[in-house]
Amino acid sequence: MSKVIFTPWKEQSELHSVRDHFYPPLTFDGPDMRSRACATVAAWKLRGNLPHPVEATALLTDAILHDDAKKNSIFSIRATYSAAFCRFVTGLVDSKLHGQRKTMFQRALDLGLPASFVELRHEATHRELPSLTVLRNAAQRSLEWLWDYYWAKIDLSAGFVPDRADDDIEPVKTAVRACLAQVTGETGASEPPRKKRRVQVLSGVATQLVSVCNSSAKGTAAVSGVLVEDEVLVSGGRKLGTSLDDEFSRWDYFLQAIVEGFPAFLTALVEAMVDVLAFARSATKEDARCEGVYMWLDHILCSSQWASKRRLLSLAYALSACEQNANHWTDMLKERIQDADNGLSGSPGGQKRSGKDTNTPQSLHTGTSHDLDSLKDMGWEVVDTWDSRPLGIV
Repeated sequence: MSKVIFTPWKEQSELHSVRDHFYPPLTFDGPDMRSRACATVAAWKLRGNLPHPVEATALLTDAILHDDAKKNSIFSIRATYSAAFCRFVTGLVDSKLHGQRKTMFQRALDLGLPASFVELRHEATHRELPSLTVLRNAAQRSLEWLWDYYWAKIDLSAGFVPDRADDDIEPVKTAVRACLAQVTGETGASEPPRKKRRVQVLSGVATQLVSVCNSSAKGTAAVSGVLVEDEVLVSGGRKLGTSLDDEFSRWDYFLQAIVEGFPAFLTALVEAMVDVLAFARSATKEDARCEGVYMWLDHILCSSQWASKRRLLSLAYALSACEQNANHWTDMLKERIQDADNGLSGSPGGQKRSGKDTNTPQSLHTGTSHDLDSLKDMGWEVVDTWDSRPLGIV
């Protein structure tokens, strides 16, 4: 079943038009349309679901248009530049906005954002406003970075938007494979990238795939399908009983980066893996591929590395598929899902609680404590405690 994706623009061509206004071609000889593009983005902002790079581009561009000493004071120009730049950086690296707590420098490294941007943001926020020369240079560099990070990739994303009457998902998968080739070593690179460079490559490719998921109704299914069907996560040549620890360490960061940008991807990935176990012709106990897929599902459902992301996961389809397609692997997975559900709900032992259960308030508080721990893992702090008893409980 395809998922409905809401965007503030009606057609992808509108986003391309705004991009051309912000970044006009070198041969463009028409009027300056940047002000109109800023107004369009302001209208999109009211509709919701506006990607941060689009908003940041508009804010930085508007600050540049505001840079007129004949109409505005130098202080107001510096303040406008500073506000736009700080919002641009904070929206990308603030750990309270993006799941697992990390320092701003760590998040900047993950995204390939220059560390100097984080330093300048700190200076503009907590010290004197930077000089106008520094701010002008920072705004220009930010727009250049945003072009590489987001705008240059919407052409690729546009290729993922099929005609409404076209149900063919293969062109989408072909484009996804082209993206993944950058991290699977199929691009002809002479040697593997260093660790720091690899993190940047993974972040860049993850961002491209998030754009795919956002731009196309078939994008999520295509990305998850290629990862599972093309044996990216589980090698087709693996032997029964082989550990997947190396694969987990290699792909966890990449997959979680996609989940951070598009949370529904986690459910789609799990469902694609479940389909392998439920509908594979040779889903026997000796099937090495099914074992590998099951190990990935077990890793996602039970490992501490995925603890902060499991709240985003819906297991309704997975449980139904296991119940209707019983075999060795789906039976094991069904037990894991039930254990995971019990862990998420905070109900010990998976036993149902009746209305006369004298331990109900205690179990409810246990669930609340679990919720608070999860929120703390994602960077939230609790100001005060509260009592979350249901209506009717005295």
